Amino acid sequence: MKKNDEKKSSRTPFLLLSAIAFIVLGVVVIMFKTQITDMLDNIIKWVAAGILGIVAIINIIAFTKNMKENIKELIIGALALIAAIVLLISHLLGVPNLLIMVIGFMFGLYLIIEGFFKLKDAFGSKKSENNLWFVPLIFGILSILLGVLIIFFGVKVTTIFVLVFGILLIYAGVQNLVNLFIGNKK
Repeated sequence: MKKNDEKKSSRTPFLLLSAIAFIVLGVVVIMFKTQITDMLDNIIKWVAAGILGIVAIINIIAFTKNMKENIKELIIGALALIAAIVLLISHLLGVPNLLIMVIGFMFGLYLIIEGFFKLKDAFGSKKSENNLWFVPLIFGILSILLGVLIIFFGVKVTTIFVLVFGILLIYAGVQNLVNLFIGNKK
């Protein structure tokens, strides 16, 4: 078994679980967008800050265990940590709707970074003459475009942002499923 196959197979359950979680969460967010928009209060800020803190810790630990492999974990961890700190400070200062602005900005930034990694994968797949090299290229371009849109336009109207956020969660889940089943066949 090749080194890439071992790494890919160890990620398989996580990709599948994250894909299912993103799709289910996206559908729930879309179905209850009005209620979710109304519920964005202090409790949700604390929960979001806690989740972002956990994501930050997990990604930073993953990076430190395998520093040469992938800096993406460090970038995601740092973004999640910054978002968690901003949310906690906003709670203490009583800033309204900062949760939506922070999550929108961070998620948009994440999509842009993820898009560039997908573009890198696409060009690597093309060099290794993979017939499906265009799949990560398409996802990369879509990720970058969606990231830019969510940063510049997604936070202006709360309900629209929640709807877009739900759609992006479904998109992330579908993207993980595609990665799981197609992957980079090199």
